[in-house]
This record gives sequence, C-alpha cells and structure tokens, in this order.
Amino acid sequence: MTRHTIHGWVVIESGANDALKLFTVPGTDRKMRLDRECGPYLVAFAAEYHRLIAPIDKGTFDDWAWSPPRQGRASSGWSDHCAGMAIDLNATKEGSQGSGSLKFWRQPITIVRLKILRRKYKLLEWGGDYSAKNRDPMHWTP
Repeated sequence: MTRHTIHGWVVIESGANDALKLFTVPGTDRKMRLDRECGPYLVAFAAEYHRLIAPIDKGTFDDWAWSPPRQGRASSGWSDHCAGMAIDLNATKEGSQGSGSLKFWRQPITIVRLKILRRKYKLLEWGGDYSAKNRDPMHWTP
C-alpha cells in the first residue's frame, strides 16, 4: 500500500530511490536530498534565503530535507520530508514545533525580505504561519 504525506505526496522509503536527487544549494556547500522534480525549486528558494535572510552554511549543519519515513510531529500523518518535498533551514536557530519565538522574524528588514521571497515562491507554505502550538519557522514545503 502506498503511503502519502500530510500534503498528499508519495512517501519515499529509501534515500536510494530514483525519485530523489542530491542537490547543492547554490552559493553554499550544503547538499539536500530532495524530490527530483521539485528539488530545483526548493534549492533555488534555499539559495535566496541564504543570500537575503540568513546564511545556511555557517555553524551547525541544521538544514534538512528528505528523511526516512516518520510521522510528522505536528500531526498524525507522514511528514513531507519523507517525500523529499520539505526543507528545514537553520533549524537549531529558529526553533520548531512551537518552540520558536519568531523574534528573529520580527526584525523589520527580515520582514521585508521574507515578504519578497514569499511573493516570488508562492507555492511554498511556511511553518511560521502554523498555529502557536505547531509553529515551525524553519519549515518550508510546497
């Protein structure tokens, strides 16, 4: 039986699956295993995030993409990461699953830059918009 993520993407069981590809985020040394077709869109976003919002290649390696099947912490469904259809950027700095204060995102210049990116990448859902209990500002998914 085929499993699907919370947004309906097919769960990919293994990182060796041909549906996934290892991408390098332009302008960084970060690599992300993502859905072969959607990956270029996600890494283009990550590159602009790196350039406009905050560097993703400094300090702790906390920029994540595909992960083996696991249920999403904020729901009873499968995480979009299991399909290679979600990325987490600067995860340890921005908090996750209700632990982030959004203080970083309330800086005026960051607000403007975030609006610019979100207008350009309209297909992406931002975890910072989730309810306070599930807020996940590091998380981006189409």
